[in-house]
Amino acid sequence: STAAFYHMTLSSSKMVDTKMKVSMILSFFVVFLAYKADAEQVPTILWSSQSYLQNLPPARAGHGVSPIDLQHDYLDKIVTNQPQLIVLFIQDKLSLDDFSQYGDVYSDNSNGGLFSNMKASIDQSSSSLILSTELPSSGLHGNQVASYLERRVDGPVVPVERSLEEIGAGGTKLQLDKTCLVVVRLPGVEGSIEESLKNNNDIIGSVLKSLPKKADFTVLLTANRPSKVSVELPSHDSLSSGRHLLADLDDIDATSVTFINATTDSSCALYLFATGVTFMANDDAEKTVNLTAVDPNSQSLTCGNGTVVLNVKYNNVAGDKGTLKSLDMDMLFLVTKRRWALGNISVKYDYDYQGDPPETVRGSDVMSAKFMASPRKMSYHCDLPKFKVKSLDKDNKTRGIVTFTGFQIQPVDIVTGSFSEANECVGFFTAPIWMGLFTTIILTLILALAITMIMSLKTMDRFDDPKGKTISVNTAE
Repeated sequence: STAAFYHMTLSSSKMVDTKMKVSMILSFFVVFLAYKADAEQVPTILWSSQSYLQNLPPARAGHGVSPIDLQHDYLDKIVTNQPQLIVLFIQDKLSLDDFSQYGDVYSDNSNGGLFSNMKASIDQSSSSLILSTELPSSGLHGNQVASYLERRVDGPVVPVERSLEEIGAGGTKLQLDKTCLVVVRLPGVEGSIEESLKNNNDIIGSVLKSLPKKADFTVLLTANRPSKVSVELPSHDSLSSGRHLLADLDDIDATSVTFINATTDSSCALYLFATGVTFMANDDAEKTVNLTAVDPNSQSLTCGNGTVVLNVKYNNVAGDKGTLKSLDMDMLFLVTKRRWALGNISVKYDYDYQGDPPETVRGSDVMSAKFMASPRKMSYHCDLPKFKVKSLDKDNKTRGIVTFTGFQIQPVDIVTGSFSEANECVGFFTAPIWMGLFTTIILTLILALAITMIMSLKTMDRFDDPKGKTISVNTAE
């Protein structure tokens, strides 16, 4: 009947509409799953006895300030506002959520909670600014801010533990006619977070009360890393990403990593950093010597004629089942106007294996680097660099190789006392690229399904004539 036909058509339309809604929900769900968390951020809070902070770019909601923008748009403006006293507080871990949780921000008559001394100082200041700054790709944020300011102030840089009264006791005096920098590294979190924040609040109050009354000042509070991460990011190993890079020389723990600073002069300098360095003879795991954190017996750097050569020598390094009597390693870099590349690594070794049976392994090999190059003014980083080994001794079947993990190197253009931005050794299809391709394919399939559903809609092609015979439609059609 006609009523049955209309009912069937309406039911079909509702079914298609429901499927389209489900498709839209799935689309939003996939986009949500594909959402990539923003770079980790730490707060940077500034306040000053002068009003110039009001002229700096305001923070945009939901946007973090990059390390470069922080330096050029904010730190440079602070340093050029001379003379004044710059006080930098660096906490190990801090997030904006900490102020919400421990700062009593929801009370109308709040005194700042565990940040009471900071709030009181901000209330009395002429201008203030709160920024959410992105972590640098390498190193610790607070340490980088300190290093940047230290290089630009024209007055003394004074480290302080608890209050400025220590300066007078130690014989150091502030030169108030210049821009001086006072760096206060607050203690890390030990035990209760509340107790640690309370202790740091007392230190901040002690330092602020010690400021000279007639001196203009600008205070910065920031941290090396965030205390909380809202989104669980993929692990370092799963991404094969080399973002744990060295930035400041102060960050080096010489007991767990290898760092070589081969500097001849300002135009000839090389940095090498690795979380692990190992020598292996004849591809035998028992004939392995760990060179991590072992200081070379000698190192030298030669620059000229478009090449940079680093020579490193180790003597009498004990392993689990043998002793590396000597290792002479030469790293050759080819430098042009636009790029530099690691040509090869020549190793000459003498290893005494004390296992069963005892064996002495001597030889000379060349390790050829695979695609280890970078543009000028950039370093190179790779978690597991690969080398092709070729023996220089035709009649000698020995084989010696030096392996690196967490490897970063820069043989030219070192100007800031730290590694430049790193060129990664990741392949073309990285995890983010695969994620983007996978998401695009799913969304395309959903869109194709939705278009197919729309195209399958059929309008009525038969109508009743009120003067004619009633049309009967078989529901089986």
